Amino acid sequence: MMEKKSIYSEIKTVTLKKFKIARYVIISPYPEHDVIPYMDRWAQESGLLEFDSYEKKRIGWDFPFVTEEQQEKFGLRGYVAAYVIPEGFVPKCDGAEIAYINEDTYATLTITDPHSDSFGNISKAYQMLLEFAKTQTWENRLAFEEEYDRDGIHYMDVYVPIN
Repeated sequence: MMEKKSIYSEIKTVTLKKFKIARYVIISPYPEHDVIPYMDRWAQESGLLEFDSYEKKRIGWDFPFVTEEQQEKFGLRGYVAAYVIPEGFVPKCDGAEIAYINEDTYATLTITDPHSDSFGNISKAYQMLLEFAKTQTWENRLAFEEEYDRDGIHYMDVYVPIN
């Protein structure tokens, strides 16, 4: 009998240098579906996608500052979509907050076809990483995901800061 291959890669640790982002948050019943197209439009209109030798890199994370009433009464969630932007880039338009993510060390893994069961697959990845990372302090630290396609297959890398 053939063993089913896991959709999760091995967990590894990486240190990411400080990087600059342009970000936007939306609180809605389907925030990923609302904010990702918004940031894609912003990246186009701002000139980012035509910036010299820019390689598209979009990350995102759950926005935790949604009240219990918003969640329970209205079914709302929050999500942040961000583009990693080069140091010399100056946007041609407003509409996204420019910020820095400080250097940090992360536990990370890759999910193959994460949206075959988005809530189940991605939640399990975060659970696995949180158990591995045992992060004590979250102040000014960020857990996030990056989606991309390679050879016709969709992937998501998930990052959780470690102590």
